[in-house]
Amino acid sequence: MSGVKAGLISYSKDCIAGRIPSGQKHKWACQRFLNDLNRIGTPDFPFLWDETAAQKIVDWFAYLKHSKGVLAGQPIILTDWQKFRECQIYGWIHRETGRRRFRKAFTEVGRKNAKSQMEAGEALYELSVTAVKNNEVNEVYTAGVKRDQSKIVFNECDLMTRGTLLRTKFRFKRDQIEHLKTGSFMKALSKEDGKSGDGTNPALLVIDEYHQHPTTDFYDLALGSNTKEPLTSIITTAGKDLTYPCYTQEYDYCSKLLDPNVDVWNDEYFVDICEADPGDDPGALDTWKKANPIRAYYPEGVQKISEDYEVAKQMPEKMVAFLTKMLNVWVQAKDNGYMDMAKWKACEVQELPIDVAGRPVYVGFDMSSKIDLTSVAFVVPYQSAEMDAQGQRIVRYVVWSHSFIPTTDKLREHIVKDKMPYDAWERLGYLTLTNTPIVDQNFVMKYVLDECERLNLDIQCLCFDPANASKIMMDLSNQGYTVEEVFQSHKSLNESTQTFREQVYAGNVSYTHNPLLNYAMSNAVIRTSNGLIKIDKDANTKRIDPVDALLGAFKLALYHDFDMEGYSDYVANFLDGMEA
Repeated sequence: MSGVKAGLISYSKDCIAGRIPSGQKHKWACQRFLNDLNRIGTPDFPFLWDETAAQKIVDWFAYLKHSKGVLAGQPIILTDWQKFRECQIYGWIHRETGRRRFRKAFTEVGRKNAKSQMEAGEALYELSVTAVKNNEVNEVYTAGVKRDQSKIVFNECDLMTRGTLLRTKFRFKRDQIEHLKTGSFMKALSKEDGKSGDGTNPALLVIDEYHQHPTTDFYDLALGSNTKEPLTSIITTAGKDLTYPCYTQEYDYCSKLLDPNVDVWNDEYFVDICEADPGDDPGALDTWKKANPIRAYYPEGVQKISEDYEVAKQMPEKMVAFLTKMLNVWVQAKDNGYMDMAKWKACEVQELPIDVAGRPVYVGFDMSSKIDLTSVAFVVPYQSAEMDAQGQRIVRYVVWSHSFIPTTDKLREHIVKDKMPYDAWERLGYLTLTNTPIVDQNFVMKYVLDECERLNLDIQCLCFDPANASKIMMDLSNQGYTVEEVFQSHKSLNESTQTFREQVYAGNVSYTHNPLLNYAMSNAVIRTSNGLIKIDKDANTKRIDPVDALLGAFKLALYHDFDMEGYSDYVANFLDGMEA
């Protein structure tokens, strides 16, 4: 068996097995490719592999020439890693329309790994081959934080075609490249273009070094694209500013998309992240190869990385730049994620281990914003048949959650901002649209009481953050329910936050599939104060509401008195007998 697909299968297996040094996220990208091949023909995967289209992009690059370095003037023969990106972007097609599967592509890799070369080759291909195929006048734009940076890919298109047969197919001007046959054109955008976006209809939008962009102005230009096969192409290196959208949005989202333990799916987004893993030796060649799939594979490239590493060792202030640019690591990113998502995913079950009917339940509420997402969580503690080291029955927990959102407009806003399928979650029953100007707390409470009645649950306690729920807490208390305040302080939440994670890691928590809860759990980060921890709501722009509700309920469920359960049953039976 030979061909592009066979080569990519072999390459992916070598990366996963460690025969080719690869970081965890690149391994996940390889496994995603292999999984997708197995999904061909299934109802939920409307895409096919087009070997001819995949080979065509390989041949296209071979018509172009290297413009710099030791290979200057020679035809561009794509490496296996380059094929992994380019052939997937162009080789996967929709089985009914025949159009390209991927509408976005995000690749993160160390410096000097042919980023501009790949983006320029894609730009020329879209200007000509794709435009002819679709009978369209394609607009291609390159976008950097400064005009000079925007011109890097633009200028590379000029340099790569010099001395080639393709040169005559284009007209090269100072500020525009035109494809003669279709009239398609390419321009480098300025900062002002990003802010206004007037008149642009990008078939291809190339965002260069996205880690330097302080806003999503250029990224958002693609939202209005009206072409048959639009593509947003991002190839970047890691950066230092963790407030910029490349880190807070794209890198975070794309990392979750690759992670098999997180329920984030997007079959129209190609992602590959080549970075060193935590704990890797920054001076080891195998570490360099993880983040430099081209540069670390030829002598001159290895020599340059080695020289830079020696400088960084002797001058610690240079190490940050080395880790960021050479090893593609967001060095200021702190290891403050709350949950090991592989361990959390291991707690997911098809069927609950117990029948919850008649069991005690603790209900937590996150009412932090009535005009935004509101969540409730249920925690049912129970004694298992297993014994711990002290001969006590091990306590385990069944948990589930549900969320609410007020309006369709808010639903759409979250879809765009979070890049998550809230509409699908609403259809599947994980989220309820209340169709009210704000999330009505009485509506939420009715859901909770109906759920408890449906499952015949014995409500032990209703757990609220009092900041946004004083009125409903008072009303429920007057109705006879036990209501507890859960203050959002380190002292109040430390034990709950610590112990719930420990119980997850010990395998003592069970939950059925809930992608919204899983998404929230993957977003949760912790804040530490004097050795105490809690979920950091202020620092997190992502949705964590179901987790807040869950930890509020767990705070009280942790102290559930199983001996009193039996006593309560005895009293209830005694009173029933008296009435009889």
